[in-house]
Amino acid sequence: MLLNPGGARAGDIAFIPWLLTLFVSGAAFGLFFLQTGLDRLSAGTANWAGVGLLAALGCVFGTLGVLSLALVAWILLSLGGSKAAPKDVIRAFALAYSPTLVAVSLGLVAHLLLGWRTAVAFGVTGVLWAVGPINSTLRRMSGGKTLLSLALASVCGALLLLGWGLLGGL
Repeated sequence: MLLNPGGARAGDIAFIPWLLTLFVSGAAFGLFFLQTGLDRLSAGTANWAGVGLLAALGCVFGTLGVLSLALVAWILLSLGGSKAAPKDVIRAFALAYSPTLVAVSLGLVAHLLLGWRTAVAFGVTGVLWAVGPINSTLRRMSGGKTLLSLALASVCGALLLLGWGLLGGL
């Protein structure tokens, strides 16, 4: 999933318990929100308690937010005739954030070693990186309905970035 998230088929990742996959998206968003907190700390608009709160909020957002969006996508896929199981959609959504986890980890290294503010450059880029694999997965699960998959992937990506923008500003 990390090397070719868009090409991974449901059967390739079916052995991973769906609940466990949410740790990937939770960790990715936890680190993304941690970057946001560290950037705010560098700018003088947050303290260490705020950084910790943002990191914890990111973990919850990355777990429950991704779970919720995956379930909404599953419902819409089902209405479009898909036979995909909810756990397969959840698994695919959560694991699509594997590259995000790598990007935000690299961003943290850049922040710690170089003092860069990295939430936008690495965090937002990492979240956008996941939209492609989500679209590919949704297209496959919808039986090739490109318009449906593009619309769902775009809305899901936009909602996650909107959530980060709102919660990261707390």
